[in-house]
Amino acid sequence: MPTVSNVSSFRKMTPGILASQRLAMSNDIPDIGKPEVAIALKRAAQPLGLTSTAYHVLDILLGLSKSEDWKGAARPIVAISNEKLASYVGRSERTVIRAIKQLVEAQVLAYRDSSTGRRWVHRNGRGDITFAYGLDFTPARIRYHEIKRLADEWQAELNARREAKRTVTRVSRAIVDILDVTSEPSLAGFLGHMDAILANSSDIEEKAIALLDLYDLLIEAVAEAQTAEKVPENNNMTCEHDIDVTQLFNTNSPDSYTNNRTSAHADEIHLLTNVAYGAEIAPEKEHAEPVAGQTATKSPQNRSSRADFQRTASLDAVSISLLESGCTVVQSDFELSLSTWPELMSAAEIMRVGIGLSESAYANACGRLGKQAAAAILAVVAEKALRDPDKICSPGGYFRACCDRAAEGKLALAKSLFGLAAK
Repeated sequence: MPTVSNVSSFRKMTPGILASQRLAMSNDIPDIGKPEVAIALKRAAQPLGLTSTAYHVLDILLGLSKSEDWKGAARPIVAISNEKLASYVGRSERTVIRAIKQLVEAQVLAYRDSSTGRRWVHRNGRGDITFAYGLDFTPARIRYHEIKRLADEWQAELNARREAKRTVTRVSRAIVDILDVTSEPSLAGFLGHMDAILANSSDIEEKAIALLDLYDLLIEAVAEAQTAEKVPENNNMTCEHDIDVTQLFNTNSPDSYTNNRTSAHADEIHLLTNVAYGAEIAPEKEHAEPVAGQTATKSPQNRSSRADFQRTASLDAVSISLLESGCTVVQSDFELSLSTWPELMSAAEIMRVGIGLSESAYANACGRLGKQAAAAILAVVAEKALRDPDKICSPGGYFRACCDRAAEGKLALAKSLFGLAAK
């Protein structure tokens, strides 16, 4: 097929169109297939500045291109009229023409116009393109590594901003929690400093750094105030006026969950140890004797023991390596790593949002089954929903049904993972 890339005289040339035409005329075409280029283009839609209509047109054109046209040094060309493309997109022809021009100027496509303006493809007996006029994806193949780098940088920036927003939320809650349980007048100014930082219009990452610095200063001030309140008596230090450190830092009490208030020092913050959760799963709780005057059905310790038993039964024969092998699509599409249990539980928030599961439903599952079991079930549900979305039209409802079966001891999670890993 000729390497000439023609542009009709009725088109107004722009620097972007000229750059695309030069890429389309190149003979140095990397051997990169359609799936790789398609994923890179869709991930880089935001940094490339594509509108929703341009993204829709790009998706249709990628679907119409043949996989064999992307092999070797071939030039994938799609021949479809603007009228038919407009009917597919549900927009006017002029809107579609502008969307195609945007893709060309973004150096994703190139024009290959015929003398009459019609688009068509001629193939030989083997199915190879001999002559074609239409929209050429050669620039996207040549720029694959650059487009992939743009997508990776944009994703990293997005993740950094998301993490900064979470840091602002959890650290500000931590500061408020500490000030709520501290009656020291000298610490009252920290709340005003925090409000000033939050009201500042600076970048979210700068806010996160400023709040972390303020939090460190608050911890130092609390420690100094605690030391100052200790009064020496007969060469011994009395602890009459000491601040209760346990009450100060362990704000994740059982009452906070009952009141639907998330503590700033919960284990997802990773700032302080979650003492309450550690006490809940302690082995000695399983063998604790009931308190006199209370029945076993009403004892909080017995309820905790049953939750631990259900969590253990749900994860029977399930290892983190099995989860990693079975949930490959989740790791690829969401760009997650599930090689350790902490990574799995850290990724639960992204998977929850990805399948449209409510925060309250997932919190309820963690309370019933334990955080590891709930995260493992969530990963399996997300994997099945991504692999076959037609079969699971409501991933949130499917997740709740799996949790109900797990609570009854009827969920074969390991069997599902072995099946996913084998596909």
